[in-house]
Amino acid sequence: MSHPQPPQRQPTPTDTKQYARTIHNVALLAVVACPVLALIPPRKLDIYTIGLVGTTAYSGDYLVRERSGRSIWQHVRGASRTLEEPRTAVPPTEQANLSRELQYAKQEMQRLRPESKSVTEELQATQSQRDAWKAQREKEIQDDLDVGKGFGEMITDQIWEVWNWGKKSDDEDDG
Repeated sequence: MSHPQPPQRQPTPTDTKQYARTIHNVALLAVVACPVLALIPPRKLDIYTIGLVGTTAYSGDYLVRERSGRSIWQHVRGASRTLEEPRTAVPPTEQANLSRELQYAKQEMQRLRPESKSVTEELQATQSQRDAWKAQREKEIQDDLDVGKGFGEMITDQIWEVWNWGKKSDDEDDG
């Protein structure tokens, strides 16, 4: 004679959520704790270290699968497949959305900078400012050389000026 077994109760949604949250927390703990335990002295490669590395990998894979629905291996295989076989073009609706967003961004740029110059005009203005600065700097160097300063002294003066935020040294204020 067999004994009848009591009926198995089905888990409630609350039990299921609590179980999933507990597994998630355990996986997070393992991803952090296992590498820390593996790095604590004495560091050696034995079965325990291999177990810690495996547990870390399994926990990380669980967290990735929980977040994205695909495991790390599936992500790696999917990435290699995309390199081998190019995907089809973007669907027309997505393409339309992207072009609409691009057009909107261009309009916003024009609205924010109504008097904006073209890029080439801005580059030319920047280049002319740079050339003017170079000419001024070369003139300063030539003046210092005419006075009899050496390059070391000019470098020291330049460092002093930068260090003191553009203020000249006390020696120059006296003279």
